[in-house]
Amino acid sequence: MLQKIYSIYSDDLNDARLFIEAGKNHIACWCKKPGDNRLQAFEFFRCHDYSPEKLEEIIDNARLFSRLLTMPVTTTNFFWNTDETLCLPPGNDNEDFLNANFDLMFGDSANTKVFSEATGRCIVAWRIDYAQQHSAQQCFRGAAFTNQYVPLFKFLTEEKPVGFYIFFYPNYFTLLLFKENKLQLAQTRQYSTQEDVLFFVLNVCEQYGVEKNADIFCGGFIDERSRLYDTLYQYLEGLQLMQLDENAFATDKFKEFSSHYFMPYINYVV
Repeated sequence: MLQKIYSIYSDDLNDARLFIEAGKNHIACWCKKPGDNRLQAFEFFRCHDYSPEKLEEIIDNARLFSRLLTMPVTTTNFFWNTDETLCLPPGNDNEDFLNANFDLMFGDSANTKVFSEATGRCIVAWRIDYAQQHSAQQCFRGAAFTNQYVPLFKFLTEEKPVGFYIFFYPNYFTLLLFKENKLQLAQTRQYSTQEDVLFFVLNVCEQYGVEKNADIFCGGFIDERSRLYDTLYQYLEGLQLMQLDENAFATDKFKEFSSHYFMPYINYVV
């Protein structure tokens, strides 16, 4: 089942660049103008877990209720949001080495392919089912495909990040940990309860020698009135929601929502 959660549009969507992110429980679509980093429009769909062969059906259903997926665009960038992602030291992009690491970390998986891309900090590698990749390429011919970590790292390379960055998606969260501007950990994990997130963060603090009052910057789909936020806020002194100023949006319609919902999408640098 597919459910449309957000649909926000500015008045001018001509000559737009389309961005799409596909996760196991969501499809996000947004657009920007060339040379303009402001969000012009944003759509968000929630869905149940689907098999790789069902991706084309999910996208076809989204098109029935989408303005962005049916309009002419100048370019299309597609980002996979998957927990089967590894970040490795630069230079470790040998195919056999990557396949062995994925089998070790996630188990052997037939009919899959490992992709990788270098960033300024590391090699980002991700594993996708052949059928899923093929469906996406058929649906968005000529699109550039990559992983959600790649544009995030490009953005953070321009900053001097410290502490945690946590981005929330339906049923998943991505955690990035930096110490002294060096990446220590990057993982995307599924969660069912607020305790799942809290225990993981506390364990990371212990394993990496980070104080529990370290800065923890949160973005994405976490509600300030939710039990998830209350639980994290109670135990993590440095928790803070990332805020965007009004210059990040091309229309005032975005002001109807908390700006941290649109993190990290505004910072996907391509």
